[in-house]
Amino acid sequence: MVTLKNEVADMAQIAQNGFLQAWKAFQTGSVKQAKEVIIRDEKLNVLAARIFKMGLSLIARQAPVAKDLRTIGAYLKVVTDLERIGDLSGDIASVVVRLEGGPQRVPLFEIPDMAASVQEILALSVRALKMGDTRQLRSLDDMDDVIDAYYSRCFVYLERSMESESGYVQEGVQLFKVIQALERIGDHATNIGEWTLYMSTGNIADLNT
Repeated sequence: MVTLKNEVADMAQIAQNGFLQAWKAFQTGSVKQAKEVIIRDEKLNVLAARIFKMGLSLIARQAPVAKDLRTIGAYLKVVTDLERIGDLSGDIASVVVRLEGGPQRVPLFEIPDMAASVQEILALSVRALKMGDTRQLRSLDDMDDVIDAYYSRCFVYLERSMESESGYVQEGVQLFKVIQALERIGDHATNIGEWTLYMSTGNIADLNT
């Protein structure tokens, strides 16, 4: 069980670092760094498959019950969310590659603020998962609401910008993908918090309402 916990913690750190690197690549326009994120996502998928096999093997060999079974099941759910965070970070990195360094014409509006909120919620969830400290997880719902509000405003802003200036369309379409990825990463971070709470309490809390 300790090995499984450590593997999931390592995967969580890799996923978090992948997001941070993807966003940094977006901010700096580093195509090289963006491509590194995409490669890292493939490694994350391999790690996820290994953890799934490890979890299923523990269930088959040890026939765990009660809390141990609950913990293994929760870790496997967490791995799915971490894998998706890796995919979505790869989506952000792919935008940098497609735009050959990032948007040049379309003002970013509140997208950087949205990314900062995503960074915060992901850091909280990963920290709680690794440390087993669930005290701040109840704040995830409010944090996710903030991200959703940013998404709604940024969506409207991009839509209106593209309507008013045809030259914004190519970049605007790519920025839609960025805000969609950011919003979904926030959701997956919230899911990780829910499964961390479940491991601790045995109750599934819906923090994403």
